[in-house]
Amino acid sequence: MTTIIDVAKKAQVSKSTVSRVISGNGYVSQESRKKVLEAMEALSYSPNLIARNLQSGETKTIGFLAHGFIDPLGVFLESFISIAKKYNYYVTLYFTDGDRKKEIDALNQMKYKQLDGVFILTRANKWEFIEPYSLFGPIATWHRIDSERIYSSYVDHYSGYLRSLKYLYQRGYRSIGHVLGNSENLNTKARLKAIDDFHKEKDIPIKNEWIFHDKTRIDNGRTIAQLWHEMANKTDAMAFYTDSVAAGFISELQTLGYSIPKDVAVIGFDNSEISRLMHITTVDYSIKRQAENSFIYIHNQLNAEKIPEQEMSVSLVERKTVPIRIQRKEQ
Repeated sequence: MTTIIDVAKKAQVSKSTVSRVISGNGYVSQESRKKVLEAMEALSYSPNLIARNLQSGETKTIGFLAHGFIDPLGVFLESFISIAKKYNYYVTLYFTDGDRKKEIDALNQMKYKQLDGVFILTRANKWEFIEPYSLFGPIATWHRIDSERIYSSYVDHYSGYLRSLKYLYQRGYRSIGHVLGNSENLNTKARLKAIDDFHKEKDIPIKNEWIFHDKTRIDNGRTIAQLWHEMANKTDAMAFYTDSVAAGFISELQTLGYSIPKDVAVIGFDNSEISRLMHITTVDYSIKRQAENSFIYIHNQLNAEKIPEQEMSVSLVERKTVPIRIQRKEQ
């Protein structure tokens, strides 16, 4: 088997020069680089990346886990890949389809030194099954979790959601429906507390039929639209935990003959591309910086560095789906 030493002898350069050509790190003159590449071609030499990774103890690759495509994925992944590239890391995307075994298989890639670290956008297993894999490399997520072993780049969903509800109230809306995520998530629990505090502060009774839980995001906006359509006492506004579900809700209601926001106001959460395309009023909670901070954590853990994280904020983005209700009635 041809080795790096054989290439060095053929090219009449040092072993370290060949190594720098292969890795792309460090200076090599054009003349020496040409000699090395010609020697590699003549000897049919191909670098053994697996052996090199085992020797160095790193792959320079981060795994990115998600069930599949969801609306925030594009923005988050693009930001994550961009900062990873800046620090000379690759990103491998794993779509698990919500399959627990597929997710464990991906985590095992870190255990077997095929990945240096892992970011989890959406998970299939409980955190208690994921946490032990932090022994093999850093794990980060944007989910809000209470863990000393997994980093979370979450933002305060309580204040963000409370801001949404107060904004709707200021615009003249009193009967507000809520579409929340998985009831087990801490972000969902924070939103439920915001709902409770909001209704107590404004002295508005909470109706259970106005609270919906969505676990999949897939087509649930359409399902919720059908439920809203069948309600005897319809809400005059709907607040969503993510723009993609809000967009599905709007699309289905329009198919049913409703006009948005004339018949119901809609506010989302993400400030993702679909909210811009559909002019949905929403909440921006620094998705790009959540992605950057997640990578920074992984990088710092792997390299014993202390690169500072980016400051995150929550802001309301006003568009067309929440007009002033009093003005609308007068028209």
